[in-house]
Amino acid sequence: MKTISFTTAQYVKIDYELAPAVYRVVASFLDFVLLLIYMLIASLFVEAAVFRFDAPGTNEFITVLLIRLPWFFYSPVIEYLTNGRSLGKYIMGIRVVKANGETAGLREYFTRWIFRVVDIWIGGFGFLAILLAGTTEKRQRLGDIMANTVVIRTKDTQIYSLRDLLSIKSQQNHEPTYPTVIRFSDEDMLLIKNTIIRVQRYPNDANKAFAIQLANETAQLIGLPETPAKRMEFLKTVLQDYVVLTR
Repeated sequence: MKTISFTTAQYVKIDYELAPAVYRVVASFLDFVLLLIYMLIASLFVEAAVFRFDAPGTNEFITVLLIRLPWFFYSPVIEYLTNGRSLGKYIMGIRVVKANGETAGLREYFTRWIFRVVDIWIGGFGFLAILLAGTTEKRQRLGDIMANTVVIRTKDTQIYSLRDLLSIKSQQNHEPTYPTVIRFSDEDMLLIKNTIIRVQRYPNDANKAFAIQLANETAQLIGLPETPAKRMEFLKTVLQDYVVLTR
């Protein structure tokens, strides 16, 4: 399993699994099937009398608008609108991001799309794309290399939703200690969760120092006069309180 590490703005490293080539192939196939279904449905509408107009060029314009443009620009437009997930990628749980972990922009999506001509059509009907995605260090096809993007699995063990947190309790068996934690966001809690896991897995000085700093800032934000001595237990309690009070 190949992984890539991204460093957040808070200097926390989060590991993601790079999408295997087979996932990308299946996602592309699903996109093709779904787009083909759309084309068939759109063609039926175009052929219907309701779309027949007497004005010169109108019928051709409708055909271009409903069929040719979606087929041609589907990949970059849908990925831009959905932050790197085409329909096929969404189903397969993968996503396009910049190589530094940031959300890709329109330029990156169009660069990947332009090089599909080489990756897929010129490169032996996808053979080149599969070869590069399966052998390069970051599992990048040529379009990814030129756009400086990678494809990651979003259904990864390092990505946690609040429902995935360990030992989730309810108000029936857990009395919140810090009710002011509701001022935080889900992203804040995921940062705390990832920090706890990072310290447990890699208890080095850098991770411990960040956990201490995070605990101090958290205590300050919820109005405590000082940070509890057992900082890791404090962070776990804050996390648990948030889950109980906001679920």
